[in-house]
Amino acid sequence: MVTIAIDAMGGDFGPRVTAPSVISSLEKFPDLHILLYGHRAKLDPYLHQAAANSRLEIIHTDEQVSSGEKTSAALRKKQSSMRLALDAVRSEKAQAMVSAGNTGALVAISRYVLKTLLGIDRPALIARLPNVRGYSYMLDLGANVECDSENLHQFALMGSAYARVLGAGKSPKVGLLNIGSEEVKGSEEIRLANASLKTSEVINYVGYVEGDDLYKGVVDVIVTGGFAGNIALKTTEGFVLYVSHVIEVAFSKNIFTRLIGFLAIPILNGVRKAFEPDLKNSGVLLGVQGVVVKSHGKSEQAAFCQAIENAYTLSKNDLMDQISDQLDQEII
Repeated sequence: MVTIAIDAMGGDFGPRVTAPSVISSLEKFPDLHILLYGHRAKLDPYLHQAAANSRLEIIHTDEQVSSGEKTSAALRKKQSSMRLALDAVRSEKAQAMVSAGNTGALVAISRYVLKTLLGIDRPALIARLPNVRGYSYMLDLGANVECDSENLHQFALMGSAYARVLGAGKSPKVGLLNIGSEEVKGSEEIRLANASLKTSEVINYVGYVEGDDLYKGVVDVIVTGGFAGNIALKTTEGFVLYVSHVIEVAFSKNIFTRLIGFLAIPILNGVRKAFEPDLKNSGVLLGVQGVVVKSHGKSEQAAFCQAIENAYTLSKNDLMDQISDQLDQEII
């Protein structure tokens, strides 16, 4: 049995999305047990008869972390749905937790409650990106604004283990995001990280990758600091929306283009869904002592179900053991 703790109150839509997603996930995975933390009165209208499911335990709390709440205030809320879900992971009542709530608060509370793994200074957010060959994984996506060379090396270790768990092969290719492929380019920290990664016997490091390589599939794992990573991700999301708009305008010019547009709708929807932030695989906070899955704040039911499935898969495949093994091998 896999037990997952859910922050039912997080995200823009709260119980309207989280509760139905929990019901769907319990139906899909017969060995899944869920601890659902949230305000009972707000959850009940969406749970219906599922509340009687023996694999669903609802824990009432009046507190929640709001989307715009300061980290310091969120840390003081010891009875918030987010905090209690993380407490469940710390006490080993659950193997993983899922939240669509405030990212900054989730990172800070996770570090405070779960602590970082031995050998890891800072946790990092990782998510899946589509590319011409399938998928790659990029980290950090915003947990750390500033990163030094050692942080980047640690991110590479964790990202490599994560990609391996999710089927990228025994030796995933790892690249370091930079402004050029030449050895002399980039900040001092980037160059130091490059030199350090080249000496690793554990990481399959292939060198620098540039921004236009992100969707070529040249590597399985893209390592970067949280500042650049978050900008790259948000830029992509905005660009996809822009391209979609341009295509829609082009198809609406006259009756002939509208007909072509109608025939192309399935293809365009497929492209949009591959990149759409609320339908991509959820992000995962690597580096803390537990599986923490961050769903997009604007997630609808399909996306939040995916986040729960991601937590389930990572727990079943012992992500924490894989990362620990990778760290041990590097230290040895």
